[in-house]
Amino acid sequence: MYQYIVKYYKMGLYEDSQLDIFVSAGMMTADQKEELITEKS
Repeated sequence: MYQYIVKYYKMGLYEDSQLDIFVSAGMMTADQKEELITEKS
């Protein structure tokens, strides 16, 4: 599931704040979330 989140995030379909939902659901870790946000910058 994580690879889809990354793909859609990079396409701009998800906002940074929406990643918290995936972390809460156990679909990604907090570290992965921070890594994605950092890569975007």
